[in-house]
Amino acid sequence: MSFIDINNMSFGLAIQKGLVNNFSGVQKFGLNTAVGSGAFETVWDGDNIYTYAPSSGTATATSSDTGSDNNGTVKIFGLDSNYDLAEETLTIGGSAGTVSFSRVFRALMVNANTGNTNVGTITVTVGATAMAQIDAGYGQTLMAVYTVPRNYRAYLINLDIGNSKDLELETIYRTKEVSNGNVWTTKAFITSRGGFVKKDFLLPSIINEKTDIEIRAKSSATSAVSAGFELVMEKILI
Repeated sequence: MSFIDINNMSFGLAIQKGLVNNFSGVQKFGLNTAVGSGAFETVWDGDNIYTYAPSSGTATATSSDTGSDNNGTVKIFGLDSNYDLAEETLTIGGSAGTVSFSRVFRALMVNANTGNTNVGTITVTVGATAMAQIDAGYGQTLMAVYTVPRNYRAYLINLDIGNSKDLELETIYRTKEVSNGNVWTTKAFITSRGGFVKKDFLLPSIINEKTDIEIRAKSSATSAVSAGFELVMEKILI
């Protein structure tokens, strides 16, 4: 492909086509169907604050409908014990995998035992911690959660929030560096009422390696909230 062709396409498309050395892209999107007014909740498949496993370990996949989903397969994506990118395919209802995961930030159905997607809720567990959840019928996790891998730098270019009802909504974009213990810092705070809001970062926010990222929300009354963000990832050459 010529220099002119590359420079006439969008930067995002060039990255996705692998034309920009050492750069890649990540798109995360989540849904919490019951964000309440009492406290902030992570925008993910659960209805609470997302919990990280206290230590790395092998993962298992189980279903709330064992008769329908057991023996299907699910692929999980995350970070290993060194915070390097890792993925593994697990059998639902089967034994634990062999990869030691410190983070799991995406899971998707590969083969369904019944029909063409999951019938029950699929839960991916590391130790005693549920680190990913595929709600019935969705076939993939919906979690506005990510962790920057080791030897990468992330640039936040936009985030979005949607509210299913005409209600006041407070949304926090937060990060926590692993080296900084348990301290979360707010990087963006958006208040809105109903509808859909998108924020573009003309000066992209820089996020260091081994940093957890979440979107959390609180509504004036219970409503479904969607949220997502896009990252440009730079591989740090050593």
